[in-house]
Amino acid sequence: MSEPREIMILADIRFPLERANGVQIVKTAAALARAGSRVRLVVRRSDPRPTAEVLALFGVEPHPCLEVRRLRVMHRRGSFVLPRASFLAQAVAAGFAARRRGATVLTRDLQLADLLLRLPAAGREGVVYEAHAVESTMYLERGALYGTSETADAGKAARIARREERVWKRASGFVATTAGIRDAFAERHGPRRGVRVVPNGCDVPPWRAFPGLAHEDPPRVLYAGQLYPWKGVDVLVEAMAAVPGARLVILGGIEGEADTRRIRSLVEARGLGARTEMPGPVPQARVADALGRAAVVVAPFLRAGMTERHTSPLKVFEAMAAGRPIVASDLPSSREILRDGENALLVPPGDAGALAASLRRVLGDDGLARRLAAAAWDEAPRYSWEARARALGELFEEVA
Repeated sequence: MSEPREIMILADIRFPLERANGVQIVKTAAALARAGSRVRLVVRRSDPRPTAEVLALFGVEPHPCLEVRRLRVMHRRGSFVLPRASFLAQAVAAGFAARRRGATVLTRDLQLADLLLRLPAAGREGVVYEAHAVESTMYLERGALYGTSETADAGKAARIARREERVWKRASGFVATTAGIRDAFAERHGPRRGVRVVPNGCDVPPWRAFPGLAHEDPPRVLYAGQLYPWKGVDVLVEAMAAVPGARLVILGGIEGEADTRRIRSLVEARGLGARTEMPGPVPQARVADALGRAAVVVAPFLRAGMTERHTSPLKVFEAMAAGRPIVASDLPSSREILRDGENALLVPPGDAGALAASLRRVLGDDGLARRLAAAAWDEAPRYSWEARARALGELFEEVA
């Protein structure tokens, strides 16, 4: 009987980090461990609580095949703040040692992947990069995406693009969370082998029954995620002004941040304060409860180069697994998962009127809501964390 594969996942994140990227990394590591691999997840040490207690915040139970290594990073030397450099140095050393043992090394950190791939041949083989965006495109759009005055530097954009090209050409395996990301890399840098499109995932219990529609009064329209301008929450608030009798629930945003202040101000300006809940970030378990109470879940992303082809939102998959009707922006990335009128309603991005009309349609037609929700619920298992682990495992075998 062959030894289980060893997988090291390198992630420069705080632990816990309950934003989408933290959830995605931890859930992927846990699923690979449950599938039989020996997984070592390497993150920052940022919390004194025991690892098992932190894993519980993600809804993950300890597993004998899952080890979490928490690196102590250096924060300051004189006037220099060094946590990123400290993490990278330790992560490269850990990745090199893992490769010398024959382990597969997986990371979604572009700079870290590039550093690992500059090691001697014995250290760089078996490095797999997971792309969640074309970072050179995202960098050029940062000002618009995040609503800042930041201006992209052409030289930095070119350096990121060269880094992406090196990783595309040198990595043993390449994972893209959307076909759009895969295609963008291939268009820019040419074809290659060892590529898989593996979307993000969701929790799908092995024994499940369609929960039926939520019947709270007033019905709850749910958005969960960050409040950056590109997420389209502003458009959702505008739309809700034309959806009387429904309650808006916005999970996410950090109190005191500019994005939260912007959305709160818009809610008040549109007279929606009495029928809007903004509890801020909530633990993963509470997100699941909120999904169960929602009459409809909304993913209102705006159109941008990144959102067109790069987004694989966890909350859409979680809404599918919860059996909730979904209304989402009609983008190529959305259409990789959702089909208008079949398992969701798709609306033009940035169009508050069209979004309001679709929300009223779902809330006013139980038959339509049930049909959309049931179709999405039926398809959720193909996007489970277990399905993700299987797809990654197949790629690891191919490039071993």
